[in-house]
Order: sequence, then C-alpha cells, then structure tokens
Amino acid sequence: IADRSHLDFFFLGLGVEAEGEATKAAKARKRAGLSGGLPGHKWVETSSKAGVVFAYDRQLELGYRELHLTGKELRKLLGRIVHAPPAERPEVQAELDDLINWSNIANDESDFGASLRLGADLFNHDVCFAPQAAQQLSTAYTLLGRAPFAKLAKLHAALRRGG
Repeated sequence: IADRSHLDFFFLGLGVEAEGEATKAAKARKRAGLSGGLPGHKWVETSSKAGVVFAYDRQLELGYRELHLTGKELRKLLGRIVHAPPAERPEVQAELDDLINWSNIANDESDFGASLRLGADLFNHDVCFAPQAAQQLSTAYTLLGRAPFAKLAKLHAALRRGG
C-alpha cells in the first residue's frame, strides 16, 4: 500500500494512529476518554501525554476520580517543590502531601486510576519524586491486579535514586 497514513499500528492491543491526533479515530477516542476501545476501561492523559489505562465502570463511575490538581496545575506545584529553597520546601511539600492523601482516599473507595495517574505524573516529573511515585504506582498496580508492575515501579524508583 503506497499511502499508509490511514493504517493503525497496535501496541499492547491499543490502537495508535499513524498520524496521531490528526486522524478522526484518534480524536474520537480522546473525546470519549476510552482506552482505544477496550470495554470496561478508561484512558486519561498524564503530563507526559502518554496516559494511563485502568478498569472503569461507567455506570457506577467507579475506578477513577479527578484529583483537585492535575495537568498544568500539578506540574506548577511540582516545579515549585523542586525549586523551593530548603527552608520553604516543607510548606510547598504539604500541598503535594495533601494531594497524595486524596489519592489514597480514592484508593480506599476503589478509584485506583487516580493514584495510577498521580504516580505516573510524579514519576515523569523529577527524580526527587521517585519515592512518592513508587508508592503511588505500587499501590495502584497492586489494587488493579498488576503485581509485576508494582514490583517494577519500586525497583525502578530505587535505581533512579541511586540505590
């Protein structure tokens, strides 16, 4: 086929269009917030734009809840923590601790996608957030029945910290 721009490429069973967001199918998937059409799952965008996929019950709205800081606002907070002088860091860090607390509450109420998304965002922002990212990802993966990924998150975080 000479013109391959319309072909789908598949990775782990999720369709990714050759032309990215320029295609109608990709735009429709993004609008629907679905994981490439996998029934019973949801996709949400992370700060890296890769996104995370998790089980989600649309009727019960169970599996994910939006935290009060995501996207640009979360990146701003994380940037403030990274660049805060040591004397001011605990005050700024308290905002992240509050967000992590809300993520843990979401886990208690079976909304595991919130901690998966937060963990991915922390993991991708800066190496200084490796411990918090590992905790969020490990918890989310374990609760989602993905224990091997939980172990990988912990091991990788330890390597990122240099130990």
